[in-house]
Amino acid sequence: MENVLEGVEDIAVNLHKKPKVYNESELNTLAEITDTITCGSVLLCSGTAAESRLIEEVDHTDFSHSAMIVRFHDDPRLYLWTADTVDKLEDRIHKEVNPDHPGTHLLVLKDYLANLDKYYPSPDGSKYRFAVTRLQGVDIDEKRLWSVMYDYDGTPFPPTQQEFLHWLEGQADIDSGMQNSFCAQMVANTYQKMGWLKRDHPPNHYNPGSYAKTQEINSELEAGASLGEPQYFKL
Repeated sequence: MENVLEGVEDIAVNLHKKPKVYNESELNTLAEITDTITCGSVLLCSGTAAESRLIEEVDHTDFSHSAMIVRFHDDPRLYLWTADTVDKLEDRIHKEVNPDHPGTHLLVLKDYLANLDKYYPSPDGSKYRFAVTRLQGVDIDEKRLWSVMYDYDGTPFPPTQQEFLHWLEGQADIDSGMQNSFCAQMVANTYQKMGWLKRDHPPNHYNPGSYAKTQEINSELEAGASLGEPQYFKL
C-alpha cells in the first residue's frame, strides 16, 4: 500500500499546475479581508507536499487542506479550528496537558498561515496558497460551537494510509468514526454538530475540495447556511 501511494503521489506532483486564475500580485491580504470573514467560514489551502498534490489531483481542485475559521463576538482575532500534524503552536482550548500538540486544535489563524511553509517545507520551492469560502445565512451559537470544539479538541490525526482508507470508506458512506480525524472530516463533523450540514453522508465522506465546489456543497447545507465562492488571499 505504501509503495502504491508513493507512486501515485509522484504522478500527482508531475501533473500539478498552478491555477490560471491565481495571480499573487493582485490578491488582497488577510488584513484587508479580515472584517469580511464570518465565523464558520472555511479556510482552503493548497499544500506543497506530494501527499497534498495527490489530494488535489483526486478531487480536481486546488486544495489539499481545509479548516474552519472561528471568530468570537468579543475578540477581534481570527482563529482556526483545524485537524493536522502541526505540534508547535499553542492550542487555545486549554484541555490537553500539552498545549502544543498535533491533531485537532484551535489556533491563531495568522500564526498558523505564517508558519505553514516552515512546518511543511516544499520539495520544489513552491509556496502554500490560501483561499476562504465564507459561511452565510446562519446565526452562530457560540456556546454550542465552543462545546463542539471542546468535545473534539485533541482528536488525533490519522496516519496517511489510514487517512486515505477512511476517505475511501466515506465514498461508500461507511462511517469511520471520530476516534481520529483528517481535516475535512473535522470540518464536516463540526458543521453537522452545528446543524449546518445534512447527515446524508458521514464526515469522512468529505475532502478539502468539497468546500470549494460551491454548488455541490450548498445543496447539502441546511438551516439557511451557504458557502460563498472561494477567494484567494495572501498574508
